[in-house]
Amino acid sequence: MDKSTNKKPFMQNEWTILFLGATFLFGIIQRFSPGLQAGFPLNDGGMFLSMIRDLRASHYLLPTVTSYNDLNIPYAYPPFGLYFARLISDLFNFSEISLLRWLPPTVNVLSILAFYSLASLLLESRRRGAVAAVFYALTPGASAWFIMGGGLTRSFGSLFMLLSLYWVYRLFRDGGKLELTLSILFCSLTVLSHPEVGIHTASGCILLWFFYGRSPRSLLHSFMVAIGALLLSAPWWWSVISYHGLAPFLSALNTGSYGNSMWHALSSAILASQTIIPILVILRIAGICWGVYKQKYFLVIWFILPYLVEPRSAPSIAFYPFCILMAFAFTDALPALVDYFQKQDSFSRKPEFHERGWLNTILVLIMVYLLAESSLFGFKLVNTSLSIADREAMAWIQKNTPENSHFLPITGVKSPEIDPFVEWFPVLTQRRSQTTIQGLEWLLGPKFYERYADLAEVQGCKTTACLSQWSVRTGLDYQFIVIQRPGAELGLITSLEKSLDFELVYSSNGSLIYKVLYQ
Repeated sequence: MDKSTNKKPFMQNEWTILFLGATFLFGIIQRFSPGLQAGFPLNDGGMFLSMIRDLRASHYLLPTVTSYNDLNIPYAYPPFGLYFARLISDLFNFSEISLLRWLPPTVNVLSILAFYSLASLLLESRRRGAVAAVFYALTPGASAWFIMGGGLTRSFGSLFMLLSLYWVYRLFRDGGKLELTLSILFCSLTVLSHPEVGIHTASGCILLWFFYGRSPRSLLHSFMVAIGALLLSAPWWWSVISYHGLAPFLSALNTGSYGNSMWHALSSAILASQTIIPILVILRIAGICWGVYKQKYFLVIWFILPYLVEPRSAPSIAFYPFCILMAFAFTDALPALVDYFQKQDSFSRKPEFHERGWLNTILVLIMVYLLAESSLFGFKLVNTSLSIADREAMAWIQKNTPENSHFLPITGVKSPEIDPFVEWFPVLTQRRSQTTIQGLEWLLGPKFYERYADLAEVQGCKTTACLSQWSVRTGLDYQFIVIQRPGAELGLITSLEKSLDFELVYSSNGSLIYKVLYQ
């Protein structure tokens, strides 16, 4: 009798370790493969490379502005990830570019364990938490923004948010000194890691208090966490305010996408089909319905809340409760549905979900399928990285053009925030790019999206006259034009070749560089 009761928890722990271990391994493969194939940081991170190097020049003192793109952009970005990369680079002699390539996926892999811990707490089951971790770790594209070069800050923000919510929940439940200390620590690190995630963490903690706190002791602990996080993060935000006032923060608030339809964005997130077989969509809808039925209102409200608080990054935050609700549907609703149609005796013991062989088989098949889909998505990410030809062109510019030159990179990409060429251009050439959007959120305020539209417009120009008119209208001058052959309009290249006002000074399979002669 004693042996059997001791054996059962062991078998249950074995099941959790087996599936969580496989998920962790698959998550490592899915997160590291794109960067390994690309040979350079994925997509963005150029501005962060400048900011990391600025810390070396300032001897770790918070700079007033960043050197990026020579625009005197306030050094207002939460700096934890930047300081961490600078420290690792100095201690172990790693190049900053290598750190932007490998640190984001490393930190995001650790977030799998943090998410598992939080999901286990909210679902009151480690086994269900392990199933939730499967969806978190292997949903195709879900980790993309966290493993890119710019994921240096996003990955830390995600990790610390999950740890903050975990320890704040435990603080409201247990009220111990350890819980209070770690809640303050991780909340402050979240604020110091990413501006948007800090806002979502605060709203998540408030939601936790509403459902699991609502006592005088929990209210006191909430104030202590808030004050402690503000004090620990004060060296950063107080320095920025003393340098620039509130202007950079007020400017950044204008990029939160608050004017968009919340319900349209929310329905798009629910119905987003990241896979050919719509497994995730079905489980997402089932999880929401089952969550309402089982009165899991915290999880249901949690996936709506981000769209009210800060819509721009809401999809990545809503992803957390979605994964937990999907696990709830898989481990609770699906067995209940099968039992209903089998019409089992209501008095007989029903096996737990992990004791059902058919359900374990389905879970394994889902894991393998999601890994395959994630790997296919990873191949797409490889194409978001700078090619060797791109970097060679930028190196030529740095060596062969005047330092105060202004450039007009034309790539054909009408979404400047996902154009790696224009983001990396300023830091790799040490020249100003007039089509780069990164950093302007701290400067332009309400005019940010006007500039965004201008930068999208110029990428569609088909003649040199179009470029000239655009320059006059926006006041953005240039002495060189850089054309990326694969994306730029063929008509524009033809127009440049025929014009006597431009001289071709560099040509490769990837890029063309023209010098303006009429200025």
